[in-house]
Amino acid sequence: MVFNTFKFRKVPSKNTSFYHVNYYDLLKELNLYRMTNNNLISYLQKSLPWESFLNSMKEFGFFVITNTAELIEEKDAENKNKHGFGMIISNLIHSGPLRDASLLYLLPYVIFRPFTEEQLKIIVKQARDYKIPISFCSGKTGLSGAYANYAILVDLINLHSLKNPITLNVESETVTVEQGVQVSDLIKQVPYNTNDEFIFPIQPSSAYKLPVRIGGIISTDASGITSGKLGSTKDWIKNIRIMDPEGHIEEITPLHPLYSKIVGGNGFYGVVLTATIKLYRPDKNLRSAIIYGTEINQAFQSLQKILDKKIFPLISEFVASLEFLPGKFKELSNHSISSQFIRWGTLIKGENETVQQFIDIMQKNSESSFINLTEEEFQTYLKERTKFGLLIQTEDNEEYLGFPGFEDILSEPKYLPEIIQKINDILKEYSFHPLIFTYGHINFRRGKGLLLHVRLPVPIKYFYRENTEKSKIICETVYEVINTLNLQFNIRYKAEHSGGPFKIWLDPKVRTQLRKDIEQGSAFLNPHLMMIDHLIREKYKISSEKELNILKDSIKKDLFISAMTLYLN
Repeated sequence: MVFNTFKFRKVPSKNTSFYHVNYYDLLKELNLYRMTNNNLISYLQKSLPWESFLNSMKEFGFFVITNTAELIEEKDAENKNKHGFGMIISNLIHSGPLRDASLLYLLPYVIFRPFTEEQLKIIVKQARDYKIPISFCSGKTGLSGAYANYAILVDLINLHSLKNPITLNVESETVTVEQGVQVSDLIKQVPYNTNDEFIFPIQPSSAYKLPVRIGGIISTDASGITSGKLGSTKDWIKNIRIMDPEGHIEEITPLHPLYSKIVGGNGFYGVVLTATIKLYRPDKNLRSAIIYGTEINQAFQSLQKILDKKIFPLISEFVASLEFLPGKFKELSNHSISSQFIRWGTLIKGENETVQQFIDIMQKNSESSFINLTEEEFQTYLKERTKFGLLIQTEDNEEYLGFPGFEDILSEPKYLPEIIQKINDILKEYSFHPLIFTYGHINFRRGKGLLLHVRLPVPIKYFYRENTEKSKIICETVYEVINTLNLQFNIRYKAEHSGGPFKIWLDPKVRTQLRKDIEQGSAFLNPHLMMIDHLIREKYKISSEKELNILKDSIKKDLFISAMTLYLN
């Protein structure tokens, strides 16, 4: 496919004219080919037709918020006519809370916080009419920078679609919710309001500490601590109401051809408005326990036996450290027959027979101990494990931040010692501290392997403004780990957390399909694709994906690093 052969196609609309777009026609129209060494993001942002767009939005009743007082006034109960009509323009302070945990961020030019679906519809249609990239954020807990956008960012925190945000239907064993409902509320409310008859089946561990929302888990196809037995979000959805890129509202089910592009689609193909999700009826009198030991390699080999025998407790979580487990897990040494520090632990909860089978296999194949836990004790350990998301445990006094660039490693447990060693070899080559702490889900998504979460230990000083040259080292290290794991172990990047722009940076098939979908009007104009296409075209003078694919790997690596660095700077 040659990039510059696409043409604008005018599509009639009831109220205005829309255009299905081709990126390079659009870039030419914006006169971007004159860009020299200016920052690409800034150049793209300034070249968009903001004056015309904003004037058009004002005709629909939207107004520019120029100070904090107006933002407060918009929420005032006496000014309901202003609710959701504010436009925050190029404001660093108000855009700050819209960052996610990925540390990959772009300053949006316009921020919208609509209250109604009608307001959202106007925003979506006008963005399309003026050919401006648009993204949507929900809980702001992502790890890939999926909704980062230099143009229009729509914060869905105030959007309401239902009279009651949560409607529990015990008879149909479902719950119907708005996109903005926090998953933690459902984890608590479903058992409480059903006398412990049902639980909410999707339980990301981050939901215990962060505002993970329904729209977010759908757009990323999230799973979590119950994934070994219950799978991911896509396995539990009955139907979803969405708004498509042309502002139309549609209800889709798992049989709908658009389903796989919405669930796990990062918000590129539609905005989730509401969803009806099936509930899970767990067995009564579940047993909880923690198994722990000192030899990590033994633990991995034992977990391989668990995988081979397809043992699926309701919850099965793994934590490990090359030094020692921190926090409450460290206290397990007091219960061990060994005087050594505890280096691994496994939290399990399920039917008594399943839990006992799990324990027997672990003890038969590793030097380990176990303790039965009350529900309160189990929850305490589970919350402790959740804290480890960004923890970097080191023996020196350096302050580190866990950078989630290659965090999801899905593999059969028996290969993980070699994989961890390979990662540490790469980190050593780039002068980073070796991995020390990892955690993950056992028998991920019904037996696909052990999903291990790891973070790149980056010294905090690397992120200081005066050290921006360090960004390239971070990006280069992330690329080397992703590429090496793929080539040597056939491990795909980000097996659970959404791929976001990583898919666009790394996968030419994804880029080709997304261009086609945008041209046909089934996907929003995408900021990640616009930027990387401009890099492909202007930096490397390449006009087609086919031409890019036959180039040296060094060019593909440089493309990834060039794109990712833009987000870190």
